[in-house]
Formats: sequence, structure tokens, C-alpha cells
Amino acid sequence: MKRFFTIAFGLFILVALAATQQQKPSDVGIPAYNPAQAQTFSGTVVEVKNYQCPVSGTIGSHLSVRGMTETREVHLAPTKFLKDYEIVLNPGDHVSVTGIKFIFDGKPAMLAGTVVAGTPVTGQSTYIFRDAKGRPEW
Repeated sequence: MKRFFTIAFGLFILVALAATQQQKPSDVGIPAYNPAQAQTFSGTVVEVKNYQCPVSGTIGSHLSVRGMTETREVHLAPTKFLKDYEIVLNPGDHVSVTGIKFIFDGKPAMLAGTVVAGTPVTGQSTYIFRDAKGRPEW
């Protein structure tokens, strides 16, 4: 009988500890990147921001992109990745983002897989942030 209570108490402690653990970013509304669910969103870059990102866990680069009907916050990659590969996107650039759409903090957001910047007339650059299986390139 004493052994039963010891096991029950141990299980109670484990359950209590699990319940108090802080949620990881992937547990708070950030979807896993599934290439089969990727969609394309096009628009104009309104703002470029670097801040502590809940997706990458580092200082990340983000675009605010205004499309036809909405503006989306696009999570690109850690800022260091963009600097290392000399990826520069500016307000006013036309972009086509392929990635996973989701809602984050009540606002439309997107995890970028690829970004095509420019137009066929002015020239285009394609930036790859995730591989064919959806794994980050950084």
C-alpha cells in the first residue's frame, strides 16, 4: 500500500510540473511549416522591422506587406541570415511571398518560404528562406 501512495504521489508531482511549464512559441499559435499548405501573397512592402521573433527565437527580420485586401506581417528569418546573404528589402518594393498564412496576436501573418521581389519589367530577385521540405535555410 505504501508503494501505491509513493507512485501516486510521484505521478501527481510530474503532472503538476508539466502544467506549470511555460509554453514554447510553437505552442502559442505558430503553425509548423508544411510546404503542402503554402500559399502566395503579393503586395507592397510598407515597413521592414527587426525585433525579437517568437518564430525564430532570435532577432528576426519582418515585412509588413499590404496586399489588395489586407496587410500581413511576414516572418522572414533571423536578421543575421539576411545580413550574411546581403538580402535587402525596402518599403515600396513589390513582393510575392510564398509561405504559410496564419493569425498571430489577432493579426494576419505569414511564415515565408520564398520571397520574389521586383517585377518582370524592373527585374526580379528570389530569396529562399526554407527548403523544399519546409526546413529553415538559416
